[in-house]
Amino acid sequence: MFWYIIFSYIFFVFFKLYSRLRIEGRENLPSKTNFIIVANHTSFLDPLVMMAATRKMIYCIAMRDIYKFAWMRWFLKAVKTIPSGSASAKAITLLEQNKNVGLFPEGGVSRDGLLREFRRGAALLAYKTGRPVVPCAILGTYQALPFGKVIPKPSSITVRIGKPIFFTKELNEVIDDQLLQEGTSKIQRTVKSLLYATK
Repeated sequence: MFWYIIFSYIFFVFFKLYSRLRIEGRENLPSKTNFIIVANHTSFLDPLVMMAATRKMIYCIAMRDIYKFAWMRWFLKAVKTIPSGSASAKAITLLEQNKNVGLFPEGGVSRDGLLREFRRGAALLAYKTGRPVVPCAILGTYQALPFGKVIPKPSSITVRIGKPIFFTKELNEVIDDQLLQEGTSKIQRTVKSLLYATK
């Protein structure tokens, strides 16, 4: 918790100064319940931007492959990330303990900056726990640090946080495939509408 607070503050200051970070809809973050936050994923900056924008403790699911780097592994553990692969059970436990969980449903960084199909993980967590899904659109990180680049450019970044999507908790051990697909499609449509909304 200590390191998460420190890093989230550092990232907030950095993105404010370097990328003119704008946060829209922060009032949509639930105050009376924990939640699942999801966002599009076009850059390795996205998890850091999410930390900076929400300023809430979020246990984010991270790709298992990046844990093989020692320095990255320390950081990932310090900010309480969950390795992908067997993350669902851990995420469900955290949600039932009133912790917030974050994930990027595309399953990896988009190479061209376009929104890809969502995987079913977010919908599964929502149906298993009954916790709301907070849709989020992150704009500008692809321009700042696209896949394959190392040093970010000073590009403007905006985070749009949408209204929570509520799901009814399913008591069945196995969630129906059609229900999962419907939930996943709803989440993706909402993120897409935030992503391409005009102001």
